Amino acid sequence: MIGTRIKTARRARKKSQGWLAEQVGVNQSAVSHWESGLTEPTTNNLSLIAQELRISFEWLTTGRGEMEVTYTAAEVHVAEPGQDLDDDKKELLALFDQLPKKKRQILLQFMRDWAAAK
Repeated sequence: MIGTRIKTARRARKKSQGWLAEQVGVNQSAVSHWESGLTEPTTNNLSLIAQELRISFEWLTTGRGEMEVTYTAAEVHVAEPGQDLDDDKKELLALFDQLPKKKRQILLQFMRDWAAAK
């Protein structure tokens, strides 16, 4: 059941229904209805759920495969050994992770524009 998999993944990430609702752009009761099986998310919302919880879309929708998403080095910048993040970068990433998706996108666009205006 999709609702059970949403709940399992959300709890594995230690996130609340309210957090997931904010990330997907729905209200908390929608997430509650999904998890209890009263309704099912749209395909678009399933995609957002998988992205925000960093889980496999296939696992979420069918239960097949692994829950966790594995990324290749080409998809994610991986720091080379000895290139540890300094305290400022760690703080920036921690704060960024706390933002809802819409605010992340606004911040990223601001940073792109600011960097381009050197």
